Amino acid sequence: MHQGKTYYFPLFLFFILFVENLSAQNTLQFNTIDSLFIYAEQNSAAIKTGNQQSLSAKWTKIAAIGNTINLKSPLSTSWTNNTVLPISYLPAEAFGGPAGTFKQVSLGQQYVINTAITPQIDIINPAAWARIKSADLNQQLVETNNLITKKTLFESIAAAYYNIIAIQSQIKKIEQSVNAADSIVYSMKNKFTQGIVREQELNNATINLLNLQDKLIQAQAALEQNYNSIKILCDLPDESEIVITETIQNIALVNTTTALPSHLYEKQFQLQSDFLKSELTTNRLTSFAPTLSLMFNQNWQQNSNKNFNDDNANHFSSQYVGLKISVPFPLDVNRLSTNYTSKINYNISSISRDHALLQNEINYKQLNLDYQKANSTYSTAKQISELKEKNYMSSVNQYNEGVISSDILLTAFNDKINAQLNYSAALAGLKYAESKININNSIQ
Repeated sequence: MHQGKTYYFPLFLFFILFVENLSAQNTLQFNTIDSLFIYAEQNSAAIKTGNQQSLSAKWTKIAAIGNTINLKSPLSTSWTNNTVLPISYLPAEAFGGPAGTFKQVSLGQQYVINTAITPQIDIINPAAWARIKSADLNQQLVETNNLITKKTLFESIAAAYYNIIAIQSQIKKIEQSVNAADSIVYSMKNKFTQGIVREQELNNATINLLNLQDKLIQAQAALEQNYNSIKILCDLPDESEIVITETIQNIALVNTTTALPSHLYEKQFQLQSDFLKSELTTNRLTSFAPTLSLMFNQNWQQNSNKNFNDDNANHFSSQYVGLKISVPFPLDVNRLSTNYTSKINYNISSISRDHALLQNEINYKQLNLDYQKANSTYSTAKQISELKEKNYMSSVNQYNEGVISSDILLTAFNDKINAQLNYSAALAGLKYAESKININNSIQ
């Protein structure tokens, strides 16, 4: 029996270590908001999609540059078997016949092979040149949109992150309060049995405990919801576990922070306006502007009356070089409609651009105002929490001395709890306002 236990113990230990290692692989810990940003930038579907859009815009621009010369080199070949050759009537005297008569003659070769190559490049193509500008503006617009997407994503992550920190702190406070409220109920029951307190006071203490227990359940559910938000924003697998180790106690506050003007939205609308204007120009040039091309042709022909592989067949070649002017005619109704639509879209984008200029001036000021409000709320909540703590301790002493009733004690108890919860929320709110300013200043 002793040897059997010795044999199974290493297997049991290996199993425990394997399970612990597997659990660790599915757990992700983040100790700062920046560490979560780094993970999101590498794994978020929104960021990955933006990267692919940037790559697509890059290749669109490369294609536009290549299409300025619009090199074409069509190669064609035909193998023709003239099963019945055409008949012509020629003057018979050319063949020694009597004048005024005609001779029936079959002209041509039965087996004919034609091969031709016609390279062509555009020398002057205004529409293709305009497409380069459109492609360049589109690439800049995609990059700007990606920055806005990143900014919005980081703001959403920061909101969930600091909600989690606040709620985790609140849960600890509520759990402590539940234990304290349970002790109060236990004490009230004993005093009620002894006839010291009224049933109403016992009921109030029990109601207070029930409210705190419900508040704990609500906070735990809110915590899970915010963790799920992090998973969605960062594209984390549902089975993975997230642990945010930063706490209210170790949050570092800065003395002051100021939002800088961000021109992202202004730039976005400006690029949209410029892009639509360029598209309008491109459509007009495509509809009306001529194209000048340089052409070259090389043609080879093989004729035989025997077969296609006749070694004695007659071979001919010809070539030419020249210029070709292509003019869009008649006018395409669909293209004209596209021109009018492009003009309308450009006018709309111009209006949006002017609105973005105004919005840009207000947005960064709003960030500073939000920070000032959050800072004031935090400072007030901190002072209130400290005062409510003192009031509660005084109420406990007064209750033990029989100076105040249990109702006043419960009121002081609840005031202390609410003040602590408000303090945690206010501190997290201040850090969120600070984080939004940092995101605004870093993503420009």
